This record gives sequence, C-alpha cells and structure tokens, in this order.
Amino acid sequence: MASTIWRLKVGPIGVNCYIAESNGSTVIIDPGAEPEKIHAFLNAHSLKPSMIVLTHGHLDHSAAIADLFELLGTELPIAIHPDDAQYLGADGQETNRALFEAIKAPSYFHSFWKPLPPATVFLSDETVVPGTTLHVIHTPGHSKGSICLYEASLDAGSYGTDEDEGRGAAGWSCIISGDTLFRDGVGRTDAPDSDPVALERSLRKLAQYSYMTLVFPGHGPRTTIGRELSAPFHE
Repeated sequence: MASTIWRLKVGPIGVNCYIAESNGSTVIIDPGAEPEKIHAFLNAHSLKPSMIVLTHGHLDHSAAIADLFELLGTELPIAIHPDDAQYLGADGQETNRALFEAIKAPSYFHSFWKPLPPATVFLSDETVVPGTTLHVIHTPGHSKGSICLYEASLDAGSYGTDEDEGRGAAGWSCIISGDTLFRDGVGRTDAPDSDPVALERSLRKLAQYSYMTLVFPGHGPRTTIGRELSAPFHE
C-alpha cells in the first residue's frame, strides 16, 4: 500500500514538518512550530493523527507539540529513538537548553521552550513506525538518536512526485532524513551529542538506497540520494 506524505514548512528557521498517511494511519513528523498551521492542514484534509514521530529530539523539531495537543483536544503517543528521549519529558528543558547554548543559539530556546511530554513509543533500527509502512533507519551523528524514515511507495500526490523523472508514480520512494542529510549538505556535528564519525557511517548507510530515492530533509528543499551521496559513499 502506497503512502501519501505532505510537507509543511514551519517556523523562523524553516523546519519541514511532514504529515504521512500510511496504511490507514496518519502521523505527524517533526512538528517544530506553527501548531495552528499544522492543525488547519489536518482539518482541511480530514485527517485524524494517531502519533507524533520525531526524527530527533532537538527543540526546533518538537516545539509545537504541547500547543498542538491543545488544539487537537487530546494527547498523542510520541515516538522517538531512545537515545534522544532525554530531549522530552522531565529532562527536556535542561537537555535542550544545553544544546542551544552550545550552538550559540540560546535565544531560540528561550523563545520556543514549553514543557514537552515524555516519549511513549521507542523506535529502533530496522523496525517500522507502529501502524504504518514507514521503516526506521537509525542514523546517529547529528544526534545520538537521529533516525530517518524510509517509505518504499509514495502516492502520486505526495510531496516530490510533481517532478516526473520518467519512472511513474509506482516508482517513487522516499527517505525522510531529519537533520542527517539535506540538499547540498549534511547535519551539523558541533552539538554536545553529535559525532562526525557516526554521521559519516550513517551517510554510507543511506547511500545504499537507490539513487532515485527522494530525500525529504528536516530543512530546505527535497533532493535525491543520487544527487547527495555519490561515489565516495559507495567505496
């Protein structure tokens, strides 16, 4: 069964929030800001989300959660890799504060911090997000618990399928890459829990996917595996 994935660009640093309708379930991926915009999109498409999924724990990808729950009138399960769980719940404030102070962006923390609920679902490598066909790829480097999400079959109306590369709708697959891989760049590794060596290993893992695989990053425009991860990553 194919999935439909939409992108919403939110917040002052252009975080990409993705809405995925997969296997009959709707999940919200990285709701970093503008909860009203996310909520309005869900209502406009008659979508009822069942889960929040975070590609990593950093506040710019999670800050809208509390307000979004208020708008929805209910709390949803929050799924994350266990190595980033400290960015949520009781430890979330100090963990996020330390991160944004380390990268010299304390004003972002002070502008966007609200208490975050704890994670309730823990995602591990080579599993699927519960209720969906989104496959989890553990890609540490930007953070210890960074993940990507692979979808093997996208519906033609999904983000990225409007540029026909001659393969037809049935040939579209994608990786939601969080802050691991961008168009013309990779995730920064100057945070307290970053690791440039781990990031390189993670990029080599992603390079094993088809060069035609779409990449939906955490910031910026879409790209493909072939454009970003060429020969050196296949050696």
